[in-house]
Amino acid sequence: MSSTSRKDSITSTSPIDGRYSDKIDPKLMELNSEFGLIKKRVQVEISWFKKLMTIQPIKRKYRLSKGDLDFVEKISKNFSIDDAHEVKNIEKTCNHDVKSIEYFIKKRFLERDNLKKSAEMIHFCATSEDINNLAYALISTDSLKIIKKELKNIIYTLSTIAKKHSDLAMISRTHGQKASPTTFGKEIKVYEYRLKNQLNKLNKIQIKGKMNGAVGNFNAHYAVLNNIDWPKISENYVKSLGLYNNPLTTQIESHDWIYEMLSIINHLSLILENLCRDMWTYIMLDYIKQKKNENEVGSSTMPHKVNPIDFENAEGNLSIVYGLSNAISKKLLTSRLQRDLSDSTTLRNLGTVYCQFFLATQSLAKGFSKIDLNKNVITKDLENSWELLAEPIQSVMRYNSIPNSYEVLKKFTRGKSINKRNLRKMIKDLKLNKGLEKKLLNMKPSSYIGVAKKLSNKKI
Repeated sequence: MSSTSRKDSITSTSPIDGRYSDKIDPKLMELNSEFGLIKKRVQVEISWFKKLMTIQPIKRKYRLSKGDLDFVEKISKNFSIDDAHEVKNIEKTCNHDVKSIEYFIKKRFLERDNLKKSAEMIHFCATSEDINNLAYALISTDSLKIIKKELKNIIYTLSTIAKKHSDLAMISRTHGQKASPTTFGKEIKVYEYRLKNQLNKLNKIQIKGKMNGAVGNFNAHYAVLNNIDWPKISENYVKSLGLYNNPLTTQIESHDWIYEMLSIINHLSLILENLCRDMWTYIMLDYIKQKKNENEVGSSTMPHKVNPIDFENAEGNLSIVYGLSNAISKKLLTSRLQRDLSDSTTLRNLGTVYCQFFLATQSLAKGFSKIDLNKNVITKDLENSWELLAEPIQSVMRYNSIPNSYEVLKKFTRGKSINKRNLRKMIKDLKLNKGLEKKLLNMKPSSYIGVAKKLSNKKI
């Protein structure tokens, strides 16, 4: 399916289906395509039919053989592009995307004599939303598996970098100004920790579904068979799909789980966007060098440039994820009375969120694969910034009850670049006791990193 769509990708309106189509996992593309949605709908219809055939009154009535049920299963299992086109052709006549699924399956049932009588049990007591909510839940389940894998790869990369550079001391910056030294590894570790926290939350999302009829009350079910525990059957069916059952709905599943999921994806996007900007800044400061591709053009007019395009591309894609998922979330939580159709149009854009997020992780991975730390620049910058020791010096002075410690250091260092010689002279001019003076004179920027190295190697 993916290769077929990519033949004409240059004519696509969406960059997901066009320019970036070969950068996105083909399975993710297929899952979130029109074909993917139709295929999942067929799967839901078929699995619901098979569930119905396990209910004793229904089972006795139709008496389907194992061969019959195997034939039914193959309709879903072997569903093809040609089948999807057939469904779309049926839709042109009936003008209903879910009803066309029912008609397609019924047509297949007519190919086998023993299934003809049971054909009306396709879509039995179901509303279109019963099929759709489960189809989207299954699409999301499979899509999240792919996304989580890529996210784990990013986290692993960050963990490796943090460990490798756990003791590489560098200047930190607050408000864009030089602040207390840290290590490169520890600053990367912060992102690993933040991403892991959100990934853990994403793993706990309960993807829910429902199969309870027109307005969620099993009205039609009990009109046919009133001695059956339909809510229990429905619950077991939904769980058999690997989903959590929503027992209380209107016609539509409430989409609360989608809101929760997208909130976490948004949070992840903002963390990753923050990471992109920090990496961009380190590249600007020349703390990070980018590996050159001799065939690659950095600037169309400035040949010397090696632009941080991968981190910039990732940042742009993450912004789209954030904006689109916010719009989807807001819309999906509201519906007039028992339902309107606004969620249907909105849900069709859910796949774009997944694909854009995936694309961002690919750009990030590519960006990280092209970087080397410029240790000489990092170290030189730190060694030329002895004013950073104003903090520990005044803290030691405070502890030893030396009056106006902060003010003395402020007067000497604020807004100034201080070298080793100047700082040592200032310390000696303070006329401290020899032990305290020696302690202060032994300080240097590269060793003033607290437990940054330990934090870089912390298991999380």
